[in-house]
Amino acid sequence: MADRRLEFGGSLSEESAVPLYHQLLGIIKRGIMAGIFKPGDMLPSERDLCERYKVSRSTVRQAIDALVSEGLVYRRQGKGTFIGRSKIQRHLQHLYSFTDDMYRMGLVPSSKILEAVVTEASEDISKNLALPASDKKVTKYTRIRMANDEPLLIETTCVPYYLCPGLIERDLSRQSLYHILRTEYGLEPYRAVETHEAISLAPSEAKLLKCKPGTSGFSIERIAYLETGEPIELTNSITRGDKCKFVVELWANNAQITRKLNPGQP
Repeated sequence: MADRRLEFGGSLSEESAVPLYHQLLGIIKRGIMAGIFKPGDMLPSERDLCERYKVSRSTVRQAIDALVSEGLVYRRQGKGTFIGRSKIQRHLQHLYSFTDDMYRMGLVPSSKILEAVVTEASEDISKNLALPASDKKVTKYTRIRMANDEPLLIETTCVPYYLCPGLIERDLSRQSLYHILRTEYGLEPYRAVETHEAISLAPSEAKLLKCKPGTSGFSIERIAYLETGEPIELTNSITRGDKCKFVVELWANNAQITRKLNPGQP
């Protein structure tokens, strides 16, 4: 009998530009986030997946390999493949957008607006955003960011008003801030500096994120800059540690290695 948990999934399209294994990967991820596949459960068999989605075993294995590499499932020799304690991986090699990242992982992003105001910046915010003395107003949003309707982080963002007048009129519960900056204001975030600090979630934060007080998390401050060096965004986030992890790819310093191998060179 086929695994009944697979009844939730849609079908795969060979006409899509997205590879079949990546479509299947997205379906399984959505099943994990929706709680259809629970931590500790065995993943449906390769045979069931092949029959349900009309794909080859190699396609199924490619999707499972990707799930293993992301830490969403794990293999037990002679036993099968099991659902892990799922965490969303966010890669820090590039200037990421929450919305784009979620779509890339096959998840559906959404936001709940807690606050949207134009206000005078505090001294710290004004300093971080290098606001001119003549205009210290910012557009401030506080949002709960969600994937498949599960809250992952509380995000408070301040954007200089003088760079983006009228931003308050945009609906950031449905649109990406970076998309609006690019398409409506012609502003392209170029680089960002982030500071990550381990924390325990306070009761008020845990209530908004629907988890237990004291759950481990991250406090993240991010300042994004335009290519001109002007700050365009200051965001402070409280992120669930039980649902998110961050991946940083590190490269060797080639210049330093060359000096060690050839100590006579400058």
